[in-house]
Formats: sequence, structure tokens, C-alpha cells
Amino acid sequence: MTTEAYQNTLDALGLCVSARIPVILWGNPGEGKTSMIESVTERGWHVETVILSQSEPSDLAGLPVVSPAGDVVLAAPAWARRLADHDGPSICFFDEFSTAQPSLQAAALRILTHGQVGNLQLPDSVTFVAAANPVDVAAAGWDLAAPTASRFVHLDFAMSVEVFAQGSVTGRWPALLTWVLPDDFRGAVAREMASVAGFLRARRNQLSVIPKDHASRSRAFPTPRTWEFAATLAALARHVGCSDDVASLVVTGAIGEATAYEYLSWRENLDLPDPDALLDGRESISFSDVRADRVYVVLQSVVAAVEQNVTDDRWTAAMRLCCQAAAQVSIDPAVPAVRALVAPGSRPMSATVPKEISVFAPVLKQAGLL
Repeated sequence: MTTEAYQNTLDALGLCVSARIPVILWGNPGEGKTSMIESVTERGWHVETVILSQSEPSDLAGLPVVSPAGDVVLAAPAWARRLADHDGPSICFFDEFSTAQPSLQAAALRILTHGQVGNLQLPDSVTFVAAANPVDVAAAGWDLAAPTASRFVHLDFAMSVEVFAQGSVTGRWPALLTWVLPDDFRGAVAREMASVAGFLRARRNQLSVIPKDHASRSRAFPTPRTWEFAATLAALARHVGCSDDVASLVVTGAIGEATAYEYLSWRENLDLPDPDALLDGRESISFSDVRADRVYVVLQSVVAAVEQNVTDDRWTAAMRLCCQAAAQVSIDPAVPAVRALVAPGSRPMSATVPKEISVFAPVLKQAGLL
């Protein structure tokens, strides 16, 4: 691994930590995964390291105890209470994940998805990171079950010779960067999800693809959950100015190499207009020569922009764009956007409805929206 590739991996990891998306680092023993994660304590983060292979299921699910009221509750372990008590960002670091027995991996599922340890709810400031050795080099290693693998973004980690040489001599190692999510981040994710939805309309068989062999099921593959991971991380990578290589790492780590390559190639050729510029009239678009999948993504991006800032004029402009698409291409790629715009609670009470909407009347009536 080159120094640039090493830094790209750190940046990809930083995106996952910043977005609070669980991430697992795969690498050979002794290459600095644990020390790199624990180094963030120097910047005010709290890191709670749990050696999973040395734990019991009750260390994750909670130990049954009888409360003063006579009820049986699951008491959270000390490491979880320390995370809950910390005032600030923190990392729950599951080390040696691939050497943990399947029962322990199963016990970690609810923690990874809901942040719940026994009867204790961890705060949103906690993010989950795991480290694992490939099964062929792990001490008594176990493949990850598909439900466990689908809860992580998977990143390959290897030490660069140049990084090791410089760090071991100077004592200075590349820093793990983190970023604060912007106020409008939900809108950015919604626009990226519009691209994901457009791709999946064209490639419906890529929504959920569970590999057939055990080794592949232990790594990244597409599911609705991992598609959301990919969209969130791609949006954050674009916002903070990460390179295309870093964006590719996080998307590949979420949905797998083959699907990520196909999606990113498709996404690169979209050349989408700014939805806010379309709504405000600063830009115009002709759908006549636009592919149906691109029409769908443009209109879904417009819907996402309206949801973030709903006004009478923006809602009406969005409806006019849908009607324009229906007239210039067909109603099919515009129907989902129109349904979203006329759904209960979506239309401002005083917004003007374009008369051209009549072209959607049969579809809206069938859906119970007219």
C-alpha cells in the first residue's frame, strides 16, 4: 500500500466515524489498526475498546439481574456505562471481531443498529468501529454472518512502508480526521438517495444481492441498509471535498466492488443540474433528449430540494417540471415525484396547482391521491 492509499483509507474511516456509520477494518495482525483508532483520544474523543474474542454474550447483551421492583432487567456492562456517561464524541471499538464466535457476533447486532446494550441506550455521539483479521490469518477466525456483515462498511487496512518508516523515526503518524455534519446534510443525503433510486430503477436486481459463498457474505454487498450507507458517505465525501478515490472506497465498502463500480460509473455520467436553480428559475432544462432514468433522478432531486425548503412558489415550480417531463418524455419517470408532491402534508395550502397536472389524473386517482 502506498502512502496515498493509506491516507485515503484514513479519510474513508474518518467519513464513517463522522457520519456515525459502523465500519470494520480488515487487515493483517500488527499493522496498527488498534493504535490508530485509539490515537483519537489525543483530540478529545473517548475510545472504549472491547476485545470481542475475550468477551461473553452477556458482556454485549447485558447481564440479567433482579431489580428492586422484582423485575428482571439486563444490566449494561461497565464499558457501555462509560460510553453513556461521556460528554462528547466517542468510539466503541470492537477489536478482534473476526476471532469472536458467532454467538458473540450475533449479540453485537442490536448494539450496531440501535446502540442499545442491555437496558442502556447509548447516546447518538457514539460511533462503532471494529477491527478484524482475514480468516486465513486470524487465530481461530470465523467468517462474518451476512446479517453482521451488512451492518458495517468494510475497509481494507494495510501499513505503508513510507508511513511506518516516518512514523517510527519521528513518532508522528498520519491523523484520523473527522468532520462536523453540516446543517443541510439531510438534504445532501436525500439528493444522493435520489441518484441511488434512479440507478436501482434501471438495475432492479441490485437492490439486495446476498452472495452465495461464505467468504463473500463476510464482506460488503448491496442491501437497502448498505445503499443508505453508501449514499450518506458519498454525500459527506462530496461536501468535505474528499477525492474521488476516497468516495469510491466508502461506496465500495458499503455495497461491494462490482455494484459500486457500476453505480459510480452510472452516477458520473448523470451530469445533474442544480435542483434549487431549477426551482428558482436560475436554470432551465429540456427533457426531450434526456434518458428516462436521468429524468427520474432530476425530478427526485427536485422533490428532495422542495422538502428541505417548502414554499408555494417552489412547490408549484416542482409540479411544473414534472408536467414538463411528462409532456417531453412520458409520465412514467415523473409519476413518483408527483405522488410525493401531492401526498398528504406535502403541498402548501396556498400553492397553485398547474392545470397541466391533469395528465397525471388517472394515476393519482388510482393511488387515492386525487
